[in-house]
Amino acid sequence: MHLIWHAPLSYYSRADEAAFFSWLNGIPEVKSVTGVGRELHIELSNDVVSETSLRELVAIYSRYNGNMKELAKFVTPENESWLKNKEAYWYASVFQ
Repeated sequence: MHLIWHAPLSYYSRADEAAFFSWLNGIPEVKSVTGVGRELHIELSNDVVSETSLRELVAIYSRYNGNMKELAKFVTPENESWLKNKEAYWYASVFQ
Protein backbone atom coordinates (compact mmCIF):
# COMPACT_ATOMS: atom_id res chain seq x y z
CA MET A 1 0.00 0.00 0.00
CA HIS A 2 1.15 3.52 -0.72
CA LEU A 3 0.52 6.90 0.82
CA ILE A 4 1.22 10.06 -1.15
CA TRP A 5 2.02 13.17 0.85
CA HIS A 6 0.72 16.04 -1.29
CA ALA A 7 0.87 18.85 1.24
CA PRO A 8 3.96 21.03 1.05
CA LEU A 9 6.22 20.32 3.98
CA SER A 10 7.62 23.18 6.02
CA TYR A 11 10.56 22.55 8.28
CA TYR A 12 11.69 25.05 10.88
CA SER A 13 15.31 23.88 10.82
CA ARG A 14 17.54 21.14 9.46
CA ALA A 15 17.04 19.26 12.70
CA ASP A 16 13.25 19.49 12.23
CA GLU A 17 13.58 17.97 8.75
CA ALA A 18 15.84 15.22 10.11
CA ALA A 19 13.35 14.56 12.91
CA PHE A 20 10.50 14.23 10.39
CA PHE A 21 12.31 11.61 8.28
CA SER A 22 13.63 9.79 11.33
CA TRP A 23 10.11 9.61 12.77
CA LEU A 24 8.54 8.52 9.49
CA ASN A 25 11.19 5.90 8.75
CA GLY A 26 10.95 4.65 12.34
CA ILE A 27 7.35 3.51 11.83
CA PRO A 28 7.62 -0.29 11.45
CA GLU A 29 5.32 -0.63 8.42
CA VAL A 30 7.08 2.15 6.44
CA LYS A 31 9.12 0.27 3.84
CA SER A 32 10.41 3.26 1.86
CA VAL A 33 10.00 7.00 1.41
CA THR A 34 10.72 8.52 -1.99
CA GLY A 35 10.49 12.11 -3.16
CA VAL A 36 8.70 12.51 -6.49
CA GLY A 37 8.56 16.15 -7.52
CA ARG A 38 6.83 17.93 -4.65
CA GLU A 39 5.32 14.74 -3.24
CA LEU A 40 6.53 12.08 -0.86
CA HIS A 41 5.59 8.54 -1.80
CA ILE A 42 5.44 6.36 1.29
CA GLU A 43 5.41 2.63 0.64
CA LEU A 44 4.06 0.45 3.42
CA SER A 45 4.93 -3.19 3.87
CA ASN A 46 1.35 -4.19 4.74
CA ASP A 47 -2.18 -3.16 3.83
CA VAL A 48 -3.11 -3.49 7.49
CA VAL A 49 -1.18 -1.17 9.80
CA SER A 50 -0.72 -1.92 13.50
CA GLU A 51 -2.40 0.33 16.05
CA THR A 52 0.95 1.69 17.21
CA SER A 53 2.02 2.55 13.67
CA LEU A 54 -1.35 4.03 12.78
CA ARG A 55 -1.23 6.25 15.85
CA GLU A 56 2.23 7.41 14.74
CA LEU A 57 0.93 8.14 11.23
CA VAL A 58 -1.96 10.15 12.71
CA ALA A 59 0.50 12.11 14.84
CA ILE A 60 3.04 12.81 12.09
CA TYR A 61 0.33 13.73 9.56
CA SER A 62 -1.17 16.07 12.13
CA ARG A 63 2.15 17.65 13.15
CA TYR A 64 3.40 18.19 9.58
CA ASN A 65 0.03 18.98 7.97
CA GLY A 66 -0.36 15.92 5.78
CA ASN A 67 -3.67 15.08 4.13
CA MET A 68 -5.31 13.31 7.05
CA LYS A 69 -8.09 11.96 4.82
CA GLU A 70 -5.56 9.48 3.42
CA LEU A 71 -5.58 7.71 6.76
CA ALA A 72 -9.28 6.82 6.55
CA LYS A 73 -8.40 3.82 4.38
CA PHE A 74 -6.82 2.15 7.41
CA VAL A 75 -10.09 1.70 9.31
CA THR A 76 -10.64 -1.91 10.27
CA PRO A 77 -13.11 -3.56 12.64
CA GLU A 78 -10.24 -3.86 15.14
CA ASN A 79 -9.32 -0.14 15.21
CA GLU A 80 -12.63 1.49 14.36
CA SER A 81 -13.54 2.16 18.00
CA TRP A 82 -10.58 4.48 18.60
CA LEU A 83 -9.82 5.71 15.07
CA LYS A 84 -13.41 6.83 14.45
CA ASN A 85 -13.82 8.33 17.91
CA LYS A 86 -15.66 11.60 17.27
CA GLU A 87 -14.02 13.13 20.37
CA ALA A 88 -10.49 12.56 19.03
CA TYR A 89 -8.53 15.56 17.72
CA TRP A 90 -8.03 13.89 14.34
CA TYR A 91 -11.61 12.78 13.67
CA ALA A 92 -12.79 15.78 11.62
CA SER A 93 -9.54 15.93 9.63
CA VAL A 94 -9.75 12.25 8.70
CA PHE A 95 -13.47 11.64 8.26
CA GLN A 96 -15.23 14.91 7.40
